[in-house]
Amino acid sequence: MKILNVFCLFAASFFLSFSVYGQQMPVGNVMSTISCSLNDGVGMGELVRWFRANPRNPDSTNLVFIRQPLVANSTFTDNYDFRIATYYGSYDEYISQREARRGGGGSEPRVRPTPLPRDMFTCDGGTQGVSTVRNIPDGDPFTGDDTLLTSRLCFLNEGSNVGDAYNFVAGIAAGFSRGGDNALMQVSTRAFGPIQNATAGRAVVVSEVSATADSMASRLDLTREGLNVAEGLENVMACNYPSLWRTHAVYRPDN
Repeated sequence: MKILNVFCLFAASFFLSFSVYGQQMPVGNVMSTISCSLNDGVGMGELVRWFRANPRNPDSTNLVFIRQPLVANSTFTDNYDFRIATYYGSYDEYISQREARRGGGGSEPRVRPTPLPRDMFTCDGGTQGVSTVRNIPDGDPFTGDDTLLTSRLCFLNEGSNVGDAYNFVAGIAAGFSRGGDNALMQVSTRAFGPIQNATAGRAVVVSEVSATADSMASRLDLTREGLNVAEGLENVMACNYPSLWRTHAVYRPDN
């Protein structure tokens, strides 16, 4: 009987663990990114206000964020000032909106902003990438004007796949939750565009987006004070040190 009870306890523990860390990976959303530089005489605050004031196509359903590096690799900061990240619900949405913009289509005539983008900034087309982004569920949403974001590039271990990475990051999110923090965590994989020094299909980007800058500070203090968010998890990838960004929400379709 004792053996049966121990077995039942083990089985219950196993299935509970699987339900938390082995959850089915979602199909994800589509994110387009590009790195850009401010033109002479243009400040970041001015740029953010310009983006928010732009007239928008009423058919647009995407989200747009401006990411400003605070602590990042010099490869980025020596060449660029910010990154534009645009989220779409699907590739159908991504392509249809790009085609409408290219062909001047849509249900309403396009209104060009003043000043024009070329008067404000310059983007490097060689840095453009498209990724699939999968959110870990139950993260606190970022709904304000700006917050902090961390991002790190990881490389899957031999024999590991993206699903393993997703479940590992879900375990990390659960570790933070035990400490009282529920910042949104994301797992991104590149679909189009360059990632330096990476074999195709082996690179994964892990991001953390806090609801506010203050909550990011509290989150970072949790690990500084000793919270082991990876306790009991088997790592499936090797990661670089994270970079820290301020992310500005410049367009939400419901705002």
